[in-house]
Amino acid sequence: MRRCLLTISIVLVATLLPAPAAVLAHPHGAEPIIIGIAPQQEPEKVRAMWQPFLRYLEQEVGHAFAFETASSIEEFQQRVLEGRYDIWWGNPLTYIQASKRLGYMAIARDTTRIAGLLVALKEGEVKSPKELAGKKIAYSAPDAIGGTLLVQSSLARVGVAPDQVETIYTGSHDAAYRAVLDGKAAAAGGVPRSFNALDSAQREKLVVLTRTEEVAPQPFAVHPRVYRSVVTKIQRALLKLNWAPEGKDILASIQYKEIVVSNDFDYDIHRDVARRLKIPY
Repeated sequence: MRRCLLTISIVLVATLLPAPAAVLAHPHGAEPIIIGIAPQQEPEKVRAMWQPFLRYLEQEVGHAFAFETASSIEEFQQRVLEGRYDIWWGNPLTYIQASKRLGYMAIARDTTRIAGLLVALKEGEVKSPKELAGKKIAYSAPDAIGGTLLVQSSLARVGVAPDQVETIYTGSHDAAYRAVLDGKAAAAGGVPRSFNALDSAQREKLVVLTRTEEVAPQPFAVHPRVYRSVVTKIQRALLKLNWAPEGKDILASIQYKEIVVSNDFDYDIHRDVARRLKIPY
């Protein structure tokens, strides 16, 4: 009986004692947490935009972070689906694919919902979406939810199906806009975030022909290999930006309005879009 009670006591103590420090650490030990940010703009511009955010995150979480982006959206999405990033921010369609295949979980997002934009030259020949039949449209990537799929869906509703235009993929929203500015495409798909980040001289030469319906924005998503204690610190740091003294400027630098807690259910609408467009995930 004594032996039984002793065994029970040991189990209870082991349960109540804090876990060893090694268990609470990032699985890479002293190695940095790799954070990937989708290249909606040119990679160097993305890196510059997110540096204040990165420095803040390191300070709040108490761990080094390694910032990464990619030369194109397609390359970035491939890296996500390979599980390269411990935490990443990007396309919701990529998220539902990565969630199903690798277990990535959304933990935070902006309050501003995303919409697609269809833009053309302000002084160009195209004045309405219906006039794009038979013309060339530039998109960043085939499965970009805002800048491609929502725009294509909007065009189809006005009678311009995807097979009625010539489509080119440029690798980034900036490059898609530049294709219009350079006369290589009649129109381009994008999103408000990247359009507003354009140099004002470039933006003034473009006109928005269509703004699509809105859906849940890009999530911050974490890989299941990141320990829960670290995920909690990251999530708390993200939410703290809403009231921290430096938070307003940091949120502005990444074109965020306010960060809120997110979860997988926020992206069921994207699963519906994928099913309608017969996109595997």
